[in-house]
Amino acid sequence: MTALADLRPLTGLGSTDLTLRPLDPLTDSELVHRWVTHPGAEHWMTRGATLTDVERTYMAIAASGRREACLALCDGVPSFLVEWYDLRQLSAP
Repeated sequence: MTALADLRPLTGLGSTDLTLRPLDPLTDSELVHRWVTHPGAEHWMTRGATLTDVERTYMAIAASGRREACLALCDGVPSFLVEWYDLRQLSAP
């Protein structure tokens, strides 16, 4: 898995500056909660999630050592959520 420290701002996107930063489950959960409970997020089956549910989910991701979650910032504005993981590690006993 790519270490977060190895990520750099993406270039070649015109005038858009795209960067990733680690998601902070306590300070970012309110924003992420709005995103995952939006009607357009129905595919993810999280529309009924409470703020506490979102905080707990992302605290578990941060503590797992097997998954990572980041906010993508476009010109400094949080714009989307990025999560990555190695499926082989998730299915390991």
